[in-house]
Amino acid sequence: MTIRRIGGWIGAGLADAAGRLVILSATTAFLARTLPPGDFGATALTLSIVTAFSMAVGTPYEEALTQAKVVRRADLGAVLAVSTAAAFGFLALCVPVGLLLDHVYGRDDLGLLLPATGLLLIAQGPMTLATAVARRRKAFYIINASSIIGHLFGAAAAIALGFAGAGIWALVTLRIVLVFTSAASLFWMLGLAVRPVWSWGRLRRFNRFAGLVLAARVVENATYVVYNTLVGALFGLTVLGYLNIAMRLIEPVRGAIVAVTHNLCFPHFRGSAQSKENVGEAAAEIARESSALVAPTMMGLAAVSPLVVPLMAGPGWTTAEPIAAALAAGGLLALPSQVVQTALSASGRPQSVLLSYTVALVTLAATLVATAGMHPATIGLARLAGDFALTATTVLVNGPLIGLSPWPLLRRLSGVWLAAATMAVIVAWLGIRLADSHGQVVALLIAIPAGVLIYIPLLFLISRASFNSLVDRIRPLIGRAALADAR
Repeated sequence: MTIRRIGGWIGAGLADAAGRLVILSATTAFLARTLPPGDFGATALTLSIVTAFSMAVGTPYEEALTQAKVVRRADLGAVLAVSTAAAFGFLALCVPVGLLLDHVYGRDDLGLLLPATGLLLIAQGPMTLATAVARRRKAFYIINASSIIGHLFGAAAAIALGFAGAGIWALVTLRIVLVFTSAASLFWMLGLAVRPVWSWGRLRRFNRFAGLVLAARVVENATYVVYNTLVGALFGLTVLGYLNIAMRLIEPVRGAIVAVTHNLCFPHFRGSAQSKENVGEAAAEIARESSALVAPTMMGLAAVSPLVVPLMAGPGWTTAEPIAAALAAGGLLALPSQVVQTALSASGRPQSVLLSYTVALVTLAATLVATAGMHPATIGLARLAGDFALTATTVLVNGPLIGLSPWPLLRRLSGVWLAAATMAVIVAWLGIRLADSHGQVVALLIAIPAGVLIYIPLLFLISRASFNSLVDRIRPLIGRAALADAR
């Protein structure tokens, strides 16, 4: 597998992210006009807890199955059995946790809302198992397609319930239908047929790796739980609702970038694991090539957040605008850490990133506590601080384990980041001026293509190697002739 081919798949993954963003933005645009911020905050709280539970249900064995040299159908059946058992165990745990949340936050619906949301755990195991099979087959387009199908069905169900007056249940249904539909479409497109069969002997060879992955992912996803819980406790559920709207705009793109980078780079790093120098060089090159696409995407989102949030959520959600901008900028900072983490996981050392996640979690929590009582925009800066701590610790502490030197990596990324940041400043200024004179819709329609036209020549001037990589990625999309003389 070549780095060029990986870059092409990452481009397709970003197209998937764009599709998800459109679907979720349209759904949120409808629901935000019918539900108060407090309902969005309550939903964010329940989803963060269920997401943490879902990591223990399927994710550890997904990585173990992908990393193993040989996987048989009986192994898949054993993994499905233990994932199903874990799902029902955590579903039962949702009942007392939901009642506790009702008491803490003074609501009367969380005791039912959390167990209902937990129903998605039943489909989480099958979905992660099928994702592992798709990754082994390098069927990444199937993963992207199943994601879009799940989002379409989830959005349709949520909008239908919203019209029916179901209120907060429309938000919950979106995620439940999404996971079940994605799992079903994955099995169908892969032609996969697996039934759960309990066999501890089959699981034994996966357990060590799965346990190490679980430890890392528990700390990673504790960040979301702590983030939502502390924001709700220190700033209130209304402010948590603003955060949820911001995350609905940014997280589909951030999440897609993380998933696509990990899924596509994992097989490459696994094949290069024999040579530390090869892995380090590949990690640096993949980070640079990926950043050429990711940096303008995230910084562009940050720049147009003041335009997109009012259009997506309607009036009354202004507080979410700076939060969304900070979350987007954090997505840019987090990319190098994801590349290093993938390389470590492929080499059989997923536990090495535990320190990075712990430092990021402590930084996030400390920043939130220190800024309690300040403007709600500071909750976005807290996430940005956590992302910076994650990348700094990962690259400085774990980079040398795969032969990656921090300063050569920084030199590769600095040009891309500078071009993207400069573009974002110009686009943000342009968007604000146009919104005042021509309205937000016109401003957005002009700001997006303006960002593209500004970024490409800036990248050419600042980082020619990154520009050439970007040309290679977009040439298949718009035709070779149009870019024949771009170099």
